Parts: sequence; C-alpha cells; structure tokens
Amino acid sequence: MMTGDIIKLNLSVDINNQWFVSVWVEMHGRKAVVRFKVDTGCNSVVLSHSTLKSLGISTSNANLSKLSDETAKLASGEKSSFKSLGAVSLSLDKVQSVPICNAKAICHATRKTNDLLGTEVFKQFASVAFNLAGDKYMELKKS
Repeated sequence: MMTGDIIKLNLSVDINNQWFVSVWVEMHGRKAVVRFKVDTGCNSVVLSHSTLKSLGISTSNANLSKLSDETAKLASGEKSSFKSLGAVSLSLDKVQSVPICNAKAICHATRKTNDLLGTEVFKQFASVAFNLAGDKYMELKKS
C-alpha cells in the first residue's frame, strides 16, 4: 500500500523470527512475485537461483560464468562468490503502477540461497520502520 510518500509492505514473521515481504521483481522485461527475507545486515538484493529461473534466466554454470564476479563477506565472516545481475525494478504490483525502487541485484555463484532484501533498497529511503505488533508491516518513507 502507498500513501503519499510512504510505502507499506506487509510483513510475515516465521517461527524463527525471520521477517519476510513479498514484492514484484522485474528484470529484462520479465516479472515474478518474490518473497524476500528482510536482512538489514545484507548490503545487496540477492536473488535465488529459483527466482532467476522464474524470471527466465538460466542458472547453468555456463550462463552464470558470463556474468561479472563479485565477492561479499557473509555474516559468518566467510568470503563468498556472487555474480552481478544488474538492475532490477521492485514494485507492489505486477503492472508496476506502484514502484518501490530500482536496485542492483546479485546471485550466489554456486550455492542455492534465499532471496534477500538488504540495504541496497533501504538506503534509497529517508527512513525504514518496522511494526511488529498487530498488523505487521515495513514502512518505507521517501525523502
């Protein structure tokens, strides 16, 4: 839901107290709804191999090897290899009538991972707030 300069995204919380939001992702003209884990410790938007497949992108080694390499440090301190996917558009609906933002996305080079919504998105807003009582939501306020 969007009200003026505020975008509200419904949050779901799993039994491990992990937070999730569902938004539409558009990449290369293809769209898919993606359930992102909200990860404030992640600096990127990370797309899983299954999401890439739903967007019509092959995750074969041959195809991924064509993408630019990126290295990132995981929460464990371990360095891991990722591939740059370029820009994606995030929106509240399939027709993109309620855009959220554009963001640079990556995928893990070899491992299957979760879809992660990180600070690559959050830094584009003046504030980000989480309501975890009652109706749970994440609120993104434009500057």
